[in-house]
Amino acid sequence: MPSEVALELDERFAILSRPGLHCAPAAHRTVGTFPQGTVRFGFGFFNTGEEIAAALTAIRELARGR
Repeated sequence: MPSEVALELDERFAILSRPGLHCAPAAHRTVGTFPQGTVRFGFGFFNTGEEIAAALTAIRELARGR
């Protein structure tokens, strides 16, 4: 579940993300992620390459079940 992934990202890696439907339930129905939604990162201009790499590493670890 996206909310569980977001909680893991926060508690284990100190990475904030947004779980849910992101104001787009119709889009989630189309791509098959309704009703649980997805996890979204809010990268912006001021994020560093290191922060993005840390997020990718965290996602890899979660995907591998570590």
